Amino acid sequence: MLSWIGIGHLCGFLYLFVLLTSVLSKGLAGAPLDPEDVSNTLGAVAKGRKRFRISIALDLVSHASVVALAGALFVAFSPYNRSLALVAMLWRVVEGTIIAFNEVNNTVLLAVAQKRVSATGAEVVALETLGRALIVAEDWGFKIGLAFFALGSLLFGILFVFSGAVPPALAWWGAVAGLLAVGGRWLALFSPNVPVILETASFVPIILFEVVFGIWLLFRGGQIGLS
Repeated sequence: MLSWIGIGHLCGFLYLFVLLTSVLSKGLAGAPLDPEDVSNTLGAVAKGRKRFRISIALDLVSHASVVALAGALFVAFSPYNRSLALVAMLWRVVEGTIIAFNEVNNTVLLAVAQKRVSATGAEVVALETLGRALIVAEDWGFKIGLAFFALGSLLFGILFVFSGAVPPALAWWGAVAGLLAVGGRWLALFSPNVPVILETASFVPIILFEVVFGIWLLFRGGQIGLS
């Protein structure tokens, strides 16, 4: 069945599936977790606990799919350059693993938020302190995971260019978009004063590329990895 579908088709499906589950999860989670307003954040999490649980589940599916995508891309493109494909795969696996651990944080955060509803006095202070620490840890985990996403995307983009299996314009789009993402994320990681809008803008090209590339692979990726 897999040979009939084609590994390229599978890569295309996984690209789009990861994006879809990620968007759905963010929509269900509601407002971003804010360590500067931990009281209201915990209250919102407790109030929307069912949606938050579903968001965690969707995120876990999304992160597992990132690892599956990394493996599928390795199988599809390793015939063109095995070493480059291996390093690119490892960076994407690290990304998926690190961000997946954030869901442990979020599960604990949900328990803290629910306990805080009935807490009083010093217990409220202790729970809010713990909640703030969990939110900060989740934020850093996400930032570090994105740094490895950018590295993996850049290396895969370079591999797409040199493979000759991807239309040149599309392949170069992926490589340049990966380079922009690396620059934006790693600069922000070591320079906290980088404007958020600048970092966000650096990721727009790679997200758009993944949508277009995923669709291309889904319909035209049948011969990828067969040479």
